[in-house]
Amino acid sequence: MPPAGYHQRCLEVCRNNDMLYLSDEVVTAFGRLGHCFASEDVFGIVPDIITTAKGLTSGYIPMGAFLVSDRLIDEIKQQGGDTAVFSNGFTYSGHPVAAAAGIKNLEIMQREKLFEQARDTGPYLQQQMQTLRDIPIVRDVRGMGLMACVECELIQGKNDLAMDYEIGNLIDRHCQKLGLIVRPIINMCVMSPPLTITREQIDDMVSMLRQGILLALEEIENAEAASADAASRHPSPAA
Repeated sequence: MPPAGYHQRCLEVCRNNDMLYLSDEVVTAFGRLGHCFASEDVFGIVPDIITTAKGLTSGYIPMGAFLVSDRLIDEIKQQGGDTAVFSNGFTYSGHPVAAAAGIKNLEIMQREKLFEQARDTGPYLQQQMQTLRDIPIVRDVRGMGLMACVECELIQGKNDLAMDYEIGNLIDRHCQKLGLIVRPIINMCVMSPPLTITREQIDDMVSMLRQGILLALEEIENAEAASADAASRHPSPAA
């Protein structure tokens, strides 16, 4: 997680060096952090360009957006006059089906007050996820809004990529059996629950994740114990 003021300082550096500042809000826009866009409302910055997708249609149909600030457009006009054109487009720009889905999706979000709900449930999710820190292999729990990550490590401080993949895949497998879908990124369990999630559902989600991690740990410990037992019964011959 970036420290407080990080994005503001990055923007300042860009401004001081006449560089454009781009915000990637493919994930953070449309409610994930409790607002339509996170740049200004959460991080206090107004970027030159915002790229976004996913939440624009809630993923029901493919759509992305490339948003340009008035500041940048004004600078282009100053360079080329009133006839200046910001020539940016894609083959399927403004596709009517995707646009209709996006408009209806945003209408539903506003009507159902999903951004406001995310601002209420987001802090609760972060609070509940922190309760997983007592599990021995949990090394870090971090997140913001309705985004969270639990990072696990079998042996603290040991940089073993194969082992990291193993624990991540085991947790994912056990969680799926319990009815919870996580996004395993090596040894990290990444969570992005729907904006409609309730506090009770967050409790269920965290409970299943805890159980999945503990089952994965138990499986690894049993495998290690079996391996040690086999080795003691059939020791390697002395060199």
